[in-house]
Amino acid sequence: MLDVCIAVLCGIPGSGKSTFAKTLIRNKKDNIAGTGQEQEKNSESFNWMLVSYDDIIPSDTEKHIIEKEVPNAWKLYRENIQNAVVYLIQRLQSDSEFTEPMEDRSDCCFESFRTFMQRMVGKKNGTVVILIDDNMYYSSMRYKYYQLTRKYNIGFCQVHIECDTDLSLVRNRQRPSGQVPEDIILNMAARFEAPNPEQSSWEKYSIKINTNASPEALENSAIQVLELISKALSDPSMPIMEELDQTSKEVDRQICSENIIHQADIVMRKLIAEYMSQAKGQNTDRNHMKSLSACLSCCKSDILQELKRGMVYLSSDEELLGKLRDIFHEKLGAYGFG
Repeated sequence: MLDVCIAVLCGIPGSGKSTFAKTLIRNKKDNIAGTGQEQEKNSESFNWMLVSYDDIIPSDTEKHIIEKEVPNAWKLYRENIQNAVVYLIQRLQSDSEFTEPMEDRSDCCFESFRTFMQRMVGKKNGTVVILIDDNMYYSSMRYKYYQLTRKYNIGFCQVHIECDTDLSLVRNRQRPSGQVPEDIILNMAARFEAPNPEQSSWEKYSIKINTNASPEALENSAIQVLELISKALSDPSMPIMEELDQTSKEVDRQICSENIIHQADIVMRKLIAEYMSQAKGQNTDRNHMKSLSACLSCCKSDILQELKRGMVYLSSDEELLGKLRDIFHEKLGAYGFG
């Protein structure tokens, strides 16, 4: 069976992501992490699928989106690319061969996907690394790919390609084509959310690569990233029944809430009996007793509604009597019976 890992490259435009991706792929056979039979197996069966957003989204389309500020265009294109990745993973995990054609649902260029699938025909064993090359400057963008790995029980890791913003601007100007407006680069740099494994457990397999140095220095960095990918492959994201967990928690909360409301109803009946008994002991006239009874009933109804709506929160049964007595007293005062 094929082992699959999604490796997300993230960094601002001009940081060197595409150059580093090529360095990684070039080093795949010479520097695969592992020892003995594992290293030999991986070196023979490591397959890379480079998902370059710049290559998939045509440059003229990108220019049109930027210049015309087309609403939701970026979101649509990103969803199309992610759907293509989902399709690829499904085919990789399927027992059948890659026979179904991949349909373009936009003007994205998915030729690299089709070529890769053709190359994988008949392969049942080995390792596939889906290398995502995009800015991914918000953690939420990267988290969507993590969710895929959790759903399909495959590896996940992140590589933060970092460099000085001034250097990225220089590199961007030197591009023969596809230059990104500098205000966009500066904006991304200001908003960039770097992977934070200490804060988010899903980012545990993350590494930062600085590309300020010469290209030769990237060779050692590539080895480190290959080791990271190897760790992610050996520890794939585990599917968790989050939806069921949330449903279970909601049921528990509902049961608890219903129990609290039931107990509150009992407590308030006792409070009403106390107020009525006190009024009767003070030889209160019949009309006043009737008004007091109606007021107490309204107070009880109001408090129950507020409990159901979450406007009043009671954390435990022990808190019921004291807090309800205070709330009851406040409401009675509002009705003129304080």
